[in-house]
Amino acid sequence: MFGIEKLLEKILNRQNTPKEQREEFNINTKYVHGLLFYNSYFDKIASALKRETVAFIVGGWIRDRLLNREIGNKVDVDLLVTTDPWEIVKNLQMILGKGDIFKFEKETTVASIVFTEGNTRYRFDFSFMDISDILNSNLDFQEKELKIVDKLNENLLTRDFTINAMAILFDDATSMGASQTILFDPSNGLKDLNEGIIRPVSIENIKKDPVRILRGYRFSQELNFTLNKEFENWIKENKELIKISPIEKIRDEVLKIFDKEHSKKTIEKLEEVGLLQLIIPQTASITPSEYEKKYSFQALDRFDDFLKKKMI
Repeated sequence: MFGIEKLLEKILNRQNTPKEQREEFNINTKYVHGLLFYNSYFDKIASALKRETVAFIVGGWIRDRLLNREIGNKVDVDLLVTTDPWEIVKNLQMILGKGDIFKFEKETTVASIVFTEGNTRYRFDFSFMDISDILNSNLDFQEKELKIVDKLNENLLTRDFTINAMAILFDDATSMGASQTILFDPSNGLKDLNEGIIRPVSIENIKKDPVRILRGYRFSQELNFTLNKEFENWIKENKELIKISPIEKIRDEVLKIFDKEHSKKTIEKLEEVGLLQLIIPQTASITPSEYEKKYSFQALDRFDDFLKKKMI
């Protein structure tokens, strides 16, 4: 078992207790099959973790596996870990004998490794979650356990959309994983996933990073989901917020939209709410036919050129 000795034992062994005998956590707890989330490289990651590391898989990997989406040739997995992420990626690089590892200047608590296997590109991001204050406290076992869950939920509640704000214990997704594991889901993302809804975890999270508005439309396009009506109405009234987002981030989201199917429909939605005109004023001169997929390369050239300039 990886993780703090006995500290998460009740969580990690929860699947061995009959459901009717389980003591429920004071959180929105759901149960899923751990091996649904398995990837062959998880066993390598397990070897790279220190014994005292507690790790959770979070975000898009959880969402996509619950949807049973095709994995394709790009695998991206985000993990929350309670020990130094940089040490983990260095260990993993040594175990794999390959991979590029790096940190971000603005996110020093995140470390990543990227490598290829055949035609597939793998990327694993490790983000640090500090629980030292909990471990060093005078709390009893159960109180520490619940505090760690609270800390996890705090992290999940800072994310963009409810469908991206779910997590499971990493241990339960390895080859020795659990037949049943807890799905940590403080914002009811599973419900929105089942209903095909893109709903922000909170409007405050969108205000802090308004490019998430474009990301919401992109997820709607990729997953064939619908934006929550309240969120869409809020966008119409607050679309000017997009102006404070860095040009590079806006460009990246627009390019991702064009990289997927049904980009025409998404661009039309952006135009309907007034976002397209804000980020690319020159689009007023582009005819509707140029939004078609067959013209996307021409349109991409135009958009890329527009977004490299300081337009907003």
